[in-house]
Amino acid sequence: MSLIESVPVTRFEARADRASYSKKLRMYALSTCAFCEDAIAFLKEQGLAFEYIFIDDLASDTKRGLKLELKASYGQISVFPLLIIDGTIPISGFNREKWIKILEI
Repeated sequence: MSLIESVPVTRFEARADRASYSKKLRMYALSTCAFCEDAIAFLKEQGLAFEYIFIDDLASDTKRGLKLELKASYGQISVFPLLIIDGTIPISGFNREKWIKILEI
C-alpha cells in the first residue's frame, strides 16, 4: 500500500446543503503555513467534505516517502497546500478565486 493511501487523515464532513457535492478532496498541508490554514478555513466555510494531512507532523521517513510519492504521482509540488481533486487533479497553493472556479462552487 502506498503512503498516499495509508497516512492518517483528518476528515471533515459536508454540510447538509453540500451533501450532493461529488468531488473527493484531499489536502496536503503544513501545520505552520498560513496559506494552508486559510485553505482549510475556506473549505470549511464552503461546507465541503474533505480530508487533510499535516505533512510536517509525520515521522521523518514517512514524510520523505510521502513527498516522493506525491512528486511521482502529481509532478513538481511548488508550494503548500496541495489540494488533490478526485485523486487526479493537483492544485498547488491557495488562491480563493482559483479554487472557487476549479471546484465549481
